[in-house]
Amino acid sequence: MSRKLFQFLSVVILISMLMVACGGPATEAPAEPGEPAVEEPAAGEDVINIGFISAFTGVFSSFGTMQREGAELALDEYGYEVAGKKINVIYEDDQLDNEQAVTKAKKLVEQDNVDILTGLVSGDEGLTVGDYMKDKGIPVIPMYSASEDMTMRSFFPTVVRATWTGAQAQDPFGYYLAQELGYKKLYQIGEDYSFPWNESGGLIRGFCRGGGEEVTSVWFPPGSTSDFSSMIASIPLDQGYDAVYYNGAGGDAVNFVKQFVELGMLDKIALVGQSNTFEKPDLDSLPKDIVGALSAHHTTDDLARDEWVAFSEAFNAKWGHDPSGASAFAYTSMKMILEAIKALDGDVSDKDALVQAMLNVDMTNDPRGPVVMDPTWHAAVENVYIREVALDEDGNLYNKGILAIENVSQFGPYDSELYMAQTPDGNSYPSGVCAELPPEMLEGGGYEYLPMGD
Repeated sequence: MSRKLFQFLSVVILISMLMVACGGPATEAPAEPGEPAVEEPAAGEDVINIGFISAFTGVFSSFGTMQREGAELALDEYGYEVAGKKINVIYEDDQLDNEQAVTKAKKLVEQDNVDILTGLVSGDEGLTVGDYMKDKGIPVIPMYSASEDMTMRSFFPTVVRATWTGAQAQDPFGYYLAQELGYKKLYQIGEDYSFPWNESGGLIRGFCRGGGEEVTSVWFPPGSTSDFSSMIASIPLDQGYDAVYYNGAGGDAVNFVKQFVELGMLDKIALVGQSNTFEKPDLDSLPKDIVGALSAHHTTDDLARDEWVAFSEAFNAKWGHDPSGASAFAYTSMKMILEAIKALDGDVSDKDALVQAMLNVDMTNDPRGPVVMDPTWHAAVENVYIREVALDEDGNLYNKGILAIENVSQFGPYDSELYMAQTPDGNSYPSGVCAELPPEMLEGGGYEYLPMGD
């Protein structure tokens, strides 16, 4: 290399180093694999920061993705701006790890100075983050996390959940299986953590109240295996069970249902599922043999409401596939946040006023049906739908609504004080032996099941 060329290159390198040191143009580092990229607001902009924690990778990543898609559809409708304030969403992936979830929440609170925290997929994730956030004075809006104690025994005034609890749809479902279908015994296989426990609790209470006799439970840690063959082979087919209730979701549900079908179990015993077992997009990966399988949720894929049709079409136009319960809940939650900001003319400095504004948002035209917020527990009162897996005109699986139950609260048919006086749902409570349930929990009454259109 010539001396002149060496000197020239040295000057170029020195100038480049000075530009970087002085804040000159530089390429932004790409997001980590599986981590959503974040658009930083311009300096000096009047911004409202929303922290969004979810599982964008891992066994429940499909739910995290659908959450984000639903929320972004709502943000698009407002152009990411409300009352002259730019809405900046900071996404964090906790990979469904509780420790990471708290670490991400701490980062959002202490470094990013978020005004609102939302997202949250699993029950454990919600409870853990909720415990950290109790004294932070920042509204927490769980979008899909459904452990009931966030809006019951562990309630704190800055939590607002416009979505659901695990038991909320399962109490009517359990009652239906016993009272309407005449089932007496269920064999439950479930993921061993708070959300499936709460789904199980609702199912058992409703089932026993409706005349059922027993729910036998087998639990496994979520994501701990992809081979369910031995668990399925151990299902006792000679002990009078009317159905297997699979209480799991995501990748676990896909593997379990596929193997259940492959092992020929559908010819021997009925399969029913918890709210998420047959949810999209995982439903698209399940075998068509499961047509007719029942579940209960707060959405159906064919809901005959103008608001649902408009939401579903807009969602499909943006993302190229149909929405799920997770995306509908995220859409609702984000719209509630944005409408509350609008009602306050963009001033979110008073967090108590912000929470009250959220509770006051009119959600009678929500896509999934009318939603009313309980002013005491900040939880949704809403419709529940009994659904069956069906085939559409193109041969694709979808959840067809067959019955609707209106205005179901998180307490079901029970008095709130009576309900919360019971032991919290777990993997051994309530007892699956109906005769062992407290007598007062067998007296809550039933539901009116309204037929839905073809």
